[in-house]
Amino acid sequence: MKKIELIKAYVEGDTIHYQVREDAGLGLLKKEVVDLFIRYHGDRNYDCDLSKDPYSILLTPISLYMLPITYFFNDVELVIPEMDKVLYEQLPTIYEAYSKIYGPFKKDWRGKVTVRKVVENTPVENAKYDKVVFFSGGVDACHAGINNPGKKSLLVSIPDIERDAVSEGPLREEKYSLVKNFAKVVDSDWLLISNNFNTALFNEKVIYNCLSFEVGLCSDAYKYDGWGGIRYLANMCCVAPVAYLTSIKSLVMGSTFEQIEDKLLNNYDGASPELSDTIRFCDTTFAEQDALTVRRTQKVLNIINWCKSKNTTTKMWVCFSNDSVQCGFCVKCLRTQLNILCAGENPKEWGFENFSEKKFSQYVKAYKYNESNPCWIWDNIDTIQNDRTYPYCDELLHWLKSIGYKEYHQRAVEKARPTLMKRLLAFDQYSHYLKVIWLKTGRK
Repeated sequence: MKKIELIKAYVEGDTIHYQVREDAGLGLLKKEVVDLFIRYHGDRNYDCDLSKDPYSILLTPISLYMLPITYFFNDVELVIPEMDKVLYEQLPTIYEAYSKIYGPFKKDWRGKVTVRKVVENTPVENAKYDKVVFFSGGVDACHAGINNPGKKSLLVSIPDIERDAVSEGPLREEKYSLVKNFAKVVDSDWLLISNNFNTALFNEKVIYNCLSFEVGLCSDAYKYDGWGGIRYLANMCCVAPVAYLTSIKSLVMGSTFEQIEDKLLNNYDGASPELSDTIRFCDTTFAEQDALTVRRTQKVLNIINWCKSKNTTTKMWVCFSNDSVQCGFCVKCLRTQLNILCAGENPKEWGFENFSEKKFSQYVKAYKYNESNPCWIWDNIDTIQNDRTYPYCDELLHWLKSIGYKEYHQRAVEKARPTLMKRLLAFDQYSHYLKVIWLKTGRK
């Protein structure tokens, strides 16, 4: 077997540095030796001395992040110098959960995990905080924040966990501002964590080709968020060294609950509660996800009502465009502005600076709001009350109610189909072997 080995980890001020090495010719890392980091930047109350962390706790984030490579490459041995005993004993459970959500995985795909030393860590006494509340700026995160306010909660933002995260630019600066401003809203301390795991460690192309074509993963979860989703929760565990030092026992994240008519579903992707429930280290675990069975429209209404009761407001940031202002017309912007309109509020006051009643209504009426999952359209339309006059976009909302979610979704899909076909037929965007497959299939 060829090795991927964590060969170095050390603390330098507010940063943990790691070095990972793979055997020559393996090709799963971007380079044979990769330098990685996690950097912590907190408010004035943040005073963690990372050098006081046990070595096994310092290694927890990178260990969890590299672990999935052993699920699919049976010629790989992952070597880790030390691991927390609680986490080590959870490894089989974590594997089974990911196999259920993203697989099923086959046992003969599996590589090997070698932990040179398993350490039973003693929890730190005199907790500074009770819980971490993960915060991205979105609806689910804001709702988790208002449900867990106060000085015993530490609001943590990790922008680099997002699939399309950028390391600099207007969006990154906005993410910095969001956590600081929301911390004031909920009266909590804040911590911003950055790392280069997603951008620097794995050879994404090689791994994607293996998982998609050689292994052939085809679960809904894999189709939705792929190899990145499999590492999503591990990336959130960059908070582990701080959680240990401050004796935090609970990690709180928002849920993505999906309901359509009488069908109730929780998200089957990298943030699934079935996955977060399996991850633990020392005496820290993920709590039950916030608002596990609360619809998105209700979450938005709860956020608005809570903020109004405190005489404040907040941005609900859902857009991934690299800008300091939300675009207003991507699917998540459209969904969230409709949530706000259904609550009788002006989206301008909740983070959508470019909102225009006229432009928004024209766009939605042109069937350009195309959700891959119609549950979000159903949620908004089901909330609209026939006997209510809405202060913003009243005519649009009642038009949507009269159309119904099924007809609207069908027309939106039909509207998007020519654009989709145009993209599919753009052969220059495909690698050579996919062109060949496409052309051969067409000749049969």
